[in-house]
Amino acid sequence: MYLCYIDESGTSDIPGNSSHYILAGLSIPISKWKECDNCIEKIKRNYRLESAEIHVAWMLRPYLEQTKIPDFANLNEIQRRSAVQTY
Repeated sequence: MYLCYIDESGTSDIPGNSSHYILAGLSIPISKWKECDNCIEKIKRNYRLESAEIHVAWMLRPYLEQTKIPDFANLNEIQRRSAVQTY
């Protein structure tokens, strides 16, 4: 048996409010589900996101405040949080 997660992005209406409509699915053997879930929870704990729903769009979009902080990419997590809060 497999567990299948299906999600969409964009709007299927023509014309819609997005340029693309994407429907994607991920199928995992049920015997591997708990292992995969544990890996995701570990990643979320590492970034203090235990109760958050993760959206890929958050990872892909630029954040204005980050582009205005010099050398942002080379700061560690504590420095980044401080710089954004200061900004």
